[in-house]
Amino acid sequence: MKKLEIILIIGAVIGLLMTVFSIPLHSLVVSVFFTALGCLYFYLGFALFNGFSFRKIFKAESYKGLWPWQILIAMGAGLTLSILTIGYMFSILNYPMAKTFLIFGGALAVIIITLTTLRNAREKNQFYRNIILRCLVFLIIAVIFLLLPREGLT
Repeated sequence: MKKLEIILIIGAVIGLLMTVFSIPLHSLVVSVFFTALGCLYFYLGFALFNGFSFRKIFKAESYKGLWPWQILIAMGAGLTLSILTIGYMFSILNYPMAKTFLIFGGALAVIIITLTTLRNAREKNQFYRNIILRCLVFLIIAVIFLLLPREGLT
């Protein structure tokens, strides 16, 4: 699933560049890739962040050795990154409520980063460091989008 995530992120960046350079059909490309990325994070975020392949999601042995905190934090991070991704799309396409999505997603990201940092202080697990890094990157991008003027990308 990491390959799918990378493909969708590359497509989203291409859509963003198409918007900046006013290339026709940019709104279609942005909508498809950002929506697909948001759905990936929302529905499969827990599996993506825990390193499961798509085939192992429904097998009980995949979840052995995982603590409930890991699953809950992965689900929270998936929800947070999904909201931020949709907020990016709304901001790029100048849809209403873009700032609402970005502010709400940013607040959730701060909560997830705080909880993950507290758990990482106790357990020192690579899983928590990956979540912190990913949420920080998305939070920084959200702040950049919030600081852009309303018609900043077009």
